[in-house]
Amino acid sequence: MHYSESILHIFKIFNRNSVECMVVGGTAVSFYGYDRLSTGPTGEVVATPDFDLWYNPDYTNYYHLLDALDELGKNVSKYRDEQSTDPRNAFFRLNFDDYTLDLLPTLAAPLRFSVAFARRNVFQQDGVEISFISFDDLIQGPLLGQKTKTTLKSYEKFDRHSLRSRFDFP
Repeated sequence: MHYSESILHIFKIFNRNSVECMVVGGTAVSFYGYDRLSTGPTGEVVATPDFDLWYNPDYTNYYHLLDALDELGKNVSKYRDEQSTDPRNAFFRLNFDDYTLDLLPTLAAPLRFSVAFARRNVFQQDGVEISFISFDDLIQGPLLGQKTKTTLKSYEKFDRHSLRSRFDFP
């Protein structure tokens, strides 16, 4: 599956299941005009992209998320059966053939999900809405290195259409 097809597939299923989430990290950086390759824990470039999604860690949304992950083909029965579920601490790293999906309940930044979600940017392709963290919230966040933040801040006018070229959207 191609990069653009992967993210469209994810969001089509997440939207159908009413999951509140938004793209953060390297894919969001690309949306704002600066390509950054996916890297592993030790900084090496990896062959498959990873998508970092920040999700609303309330209970209702958590169970919507589990429904979506089930539809994506992941076995989530152990999460449904937990006696003391705490969505605020439920980090998921899911490996698929063509990408890795990291689902983050929180960010190590002074951002509340509800506030950031209200400021998000929404891109639509083929009837699928894809939510991205706002530019201002992105450059405050902990998912970016200082070099990337400095580069993004130095853009007088960032290219909001770069997502189309990055993902081969028309």
